Amino acid sequence: MKKYFALLLSAAMVLSLAGCGGGKDARTIYDEASKKTSELQEMDIETTAAMTMTQGDQTIDLSTTMDIQMTGANTDDMKYLAAGKTTMAGQDIDMKMYYEGGYYYMETMGQKIKYAMDLNQLMEQVKQSTEGANMESSYMKEIKAKKDGDNQVLTFTADAEKMDSYVQDIMGSMSGAIAGAEDIAYKIKSASGEAVVNKDGYFSSMNIKMSMDMTVQGETVGVEMDTNAVYHNPGQAVTLTAPDLEGYQEIDPAALGTQQ
Repeated sequence: MKKYFALLLSAAMVLSLAGCGGGKDARTIYDEASKKTSELQEMDIETTAAMTMTQGDQTIDLSTTMDIQMTGANTDDMKYLAAGKTTMAGQDIDMKMYYEGGYYYMETMGQKIKYAMDLNQLMEQVKQSTEGANMESSYMKEIKAKKDGDNQVLTFTADAEKMDSYVQDIMGSMSGAIAGAEDIAYKIKSASGEAVVNKDGYFSSMNIKMSMDMTVQGETVGVEMDTNAVYHNPGQAVTLTAPDLEGYQEIDPAALGTQQ
C-alpha cells in the first residue's frame, strides 16, 4: 500500500483546499468567495487531513498537517513557505518547503536539497494546493447557506459521478511529479462538506469528507478522507519569515521526476 501514500497526500492537500449566505443564493456565494479567495496575493493557511486506507483485512491510518504562507503571488518577488508533518504507524515525518528567487528548497528526513524551479511551474503547484484545481460549483448537486453572525455557512453535497472526473483530472495533472498518478482510476462513493465565508467575502474555513476507491493494476484500496483548511485573516498582509538557506545541496530536478 505504500505506493499510494504520495498520491493520497497530494490529493488530500488539493481537496482540503478546494474553493467550495443576504439575498444571494448559496451557489452565487460559493462562486464569488472562490474567485475572491483565489485572487489573494498573500495567504496564511493551515490544513489537516486524516485518512484511513483499507485493502482486504489491512488498514492503515495516515494524517498530515501543513502550514502554508505565501506572499507576492504571481510576481517575481513571490515567496512560498510550507511546513508540516505526516504521521503513519506511530512515526512522524517532518517536512519543510520554501521558494524564493527561482529556487525550491526542501528539507525532510535529515536531507536538505534545492533545485531551480520556474515561477509559472510553482504557481501551478500552488494553485493545485490552494484553489482545488479550480473546482466549480457545478460539481455540487446541492449547496445550502445559512447566516452565522457576520459569516455565511455553506453546506454542500457533491455529485459523485462528476467528482470521479474531477479527482482523475487533478491526479492526472500531477503525473509529471508523481510517477503512476495518471494510471490510477478513482470511484467516488460520497463527498460532502462545509465552508465558511466571512463578512469580507473570503473563505475562512473548509471541511470536506470523502469516501472513495482507488484502483491501479487490478488492486483496489478503499479510502476514507476528512480534510480541513483554515484561512488565517484572509485579505490581510502576511508576514513570512524565510528559513536559513545554508547547507542545501543543489540537485537536478529531473532526479525527482519534476517537469521543467
